[in-house]
Amino acid sequence: MPKPSLREALLDAGFDQLHAGGYAATGVAAIAAAAHAPKGSFYNHFHSKEALAVEALGRYAKSRRLDLLTQPGVSALQRIHNHLDHLRSDLAAHGFRRGCMFGNFAAESPAGAPEVTAAVSAALDRWRTTLAGTIRDGQQAGEIAGDVDADAAAQLIVDAWEGAALRAKAVGSSTPIDNVTGLVFDRLLSVR
Repeated sequence: MPKPSLREALLDAGFDQLHAGGYAATGVAAIAAAAHAPKGSFYNHFHSKEALAVEALGRYAKSRRLDLLTQPGVSALQRIHNHLDHLRSDLAAHGFRRGCMFGNFAAESPAGAPEVTAAVSAALDRWRTTLAGTIRDGQQAGEIAGDVDADAAAQLIVDAWEGAALRAKAVGSSTPIDNVTGLVFDRLLSVR
C-alpha cells in the first residue's frame, strides 16, 4: 500500500486538530507536529492555515451525508430521521465533546479568516436548502404538516441543531440533541 502524501497527512492532522480544538486555538505547528512533519513543510502544501481549514471544512461537509436527505425510494420523513440519526451518531462517536465543526467555527467567527467564515456559511446554507426540499417532499406526500413554511422550518432545524451540538459539547451528553430531535419530529414536522 502506498504511503500517504505529506499533504494528505497534514490535511488529516489539520482536520482532527481543527475539529477538536477550533480554528483560533489550533496553530500550524500543532498541525505539523500531529502529521509528523516539519513546520516549514506545511507551507509547501498550503499557503495558510485558512486554506487548510477551508479544505478540512469541505471534507467535513461530505461526512454530513446530505445525500441521505435526497435518497430515492425513502419517505421524506424517514430521510430526515436517517440524516439526523447519522449526525447524532457522529457526535456520539466522540462522546459529544467535539461538536459540529461548522457550529464550532461559526461560534468563533474568525475575523482574520473570511474564507473560513464564508465556507461555513455556504455549508450551512446548503444543508438548509436541501432540508427544505425534503420537507416540501414530505408535505406533498402528506407526511409532514402542510401549514409549516419549509424554508423557515429548515432554518430552525439547522439553527437548533447547531445550538444543541454546542450545548452537547459543553455537557458531554446527548440530551440537547435528543431534545431538538424530539421537538422536530413531535411538534415541528408532525401532521396535526
